[in-house]
Amino acid sequence: MKCLIIDDEPKSRKVLHSLCEEYCPELKMVGTAGSVNEGIEKIEALKPQLVFLDIHMPIKSGFALLDHYKDKQDFSVIFTTAYDEYALEAFRYTVVDYLQKPIDIDELQTAVNKSIKNGILNKEQLSTLRGVLLAEKIQKIALNTIDGYTFVKFERIIRCEAQGNYTSVFLKGGKPVLITKTLKHYEDLLIPKGFFRVHKSHLINLECVRKFIKGKKGMVEMIDGEQIEVSSRKRELLLEKLSNL
Repeated sequence: MKCLIIDDEPKSRKVLHSLCEEYCPELKMVGTAGSVNEGIEKIEALKPQLVFLDIHMPIKSGFALLDHYKDKQDFSVIFTTAYDEYALEAFRYTVVDYLQKPIDIDELQTAVNKSIKNGILNKEQLSTLRGVLLAEKIQKIALNTIDGYTFVKFERIIRCEAQGNYTSVFLKGGKPVLITKTLKHYEDLLIPKGFFRVHKSHLINLECVRKFIKGKKGMVEMIDGEQIEVSSRKRELLLEKLSNL
């Protein structure tokens, strides 16, 4: 896989170059650049498949480079930065991973392996993976609303309910948020964080279950008072998960 490093710090470029050569033999380093403008020139000339992109750079940030390509981006990106405050803004972009400096070797190898596998993913799948990776790092999720993004901590989400191609997200201490993504999209992001799909239309936070109601149709009562039907095929697994909390 042809690889390019874009970073304004010569030392950072040298360190990452050495790490890639030693621990990621599947990469073929084709060049480095010290600015966004130089990076665009190198991308056009060298056609890399993977770009390691610093975010905090003078004059133009790494985000400006991705804005330049927008829907024309035909290469994978791994953000590299010493500043964790950029993680939320990174949700706006289609990237494979977000590595903080000093770069951990295991995290680097994992990110590179994902980059190789992502060559066969479509844009929607890559967007979902990006959300999973960044959510793991900052413990928040970006909810796609009609007019932008709403960032919330996982523990604030009580439940999610399908509304056709949209999703209503119910929050602790706040009004429901209507999201322009399907429930399936958020299932992929939230299941690893203690959520469970109890029904085709409902995804719940297991920590927000007040009680399980027995009957012909099993129900869970959430902390907001809403009672939600549990699919018969999901009932046994749900009870097992609740008993292990």
